[in-house]
Amino acid sequence: MDVLTDRGRPGANQNRGVVTPEPPVLMRIGGGLGRRVRLFWARLRFPRARFGAACDVRSGLRLRLGPGASADFGPRCVLDNDLTIECTGRLEVGARTIFGHHCTLAACESVDIGEDCLIAEMVSIRDHDHCFDRLDVPTRDQGAAVAPVRIGRNVWLGTKVTVTKGVCIGDNAVVGANAVVTRDIPANAVAVGIPARVVRMREEA
Repeated sequence: MDVLTDRGRPGANQNRGVVTPEPPVLMRIGGGLGRRVRLFWARLRFPRARFGAACDVRSGLRLRLGPGASADFGPRCVLDNDLTIECTGRLEVGARTIFGHHCTLAACESVDIGEDCLIAEMVSIRDHDHCFDRLDVPTRDQGAAVAPVRIGRNVWLGTKVTVTKGVCIGDNAVVGANAVVTRDIPANAVAVGIPARVVRMREEA
C-alpha cells in the first residue's frame, strides 16, 4: 500500500512514495489564493485521489491508497487539519461536505458520504472491524469483518462520533457528540449515546 503524507515524516515507508513536505510558505497564504494553492499542492501530492473544484485541503493530510482504491471529494469540500484517510476500497464524498480536524476515514470496501454534511473534529468512520472470535489466535491475525457505510446528505456528526461498519445514516440526521453508531439511523432523526439511539425526529419546516 502506498503511503503519502505532506509532512515527510521518516519511517519504514519513506522510500515508497512519500512526497516532500509542504512548503512553509503555503501555510502563510490566506484567503482564496491560499485555498487554490493548497488544492493545487494536494492534487500534485496525491495524484490518485480526486479533489473537486474549490476544495479547501488544509495541512497534515495523510492519505493511504491501496492498489485499485479510489478517493473522490466533490466540489467545495473542506478537509481540515490532520485528516487521515486509509483506503483499499472506495471513498466518495459529496459536494460541500466539511471535515473537522483529526478525523479518520477508513474504507476497505466502500464509504459514501453525501453532500452538505458536517463532520466535526475527531470523528471516526470505518467500514470494517477486527474479528475476535478465537482466543487461541491473536486478534490482529483473525482478519476483518467488512460492510459498506453510507451517510446521507446534510448529516451532522458531532465531535468524536464513531461510525462502525455496515451503518446507514439517513438524510438530515444529527448524531450527538461522542456517540457510537452501531446500527442504522433513519432520515431526519436525532441520535445520541453509546450505542447511538434515536431520541427525537426533526420536524419539517
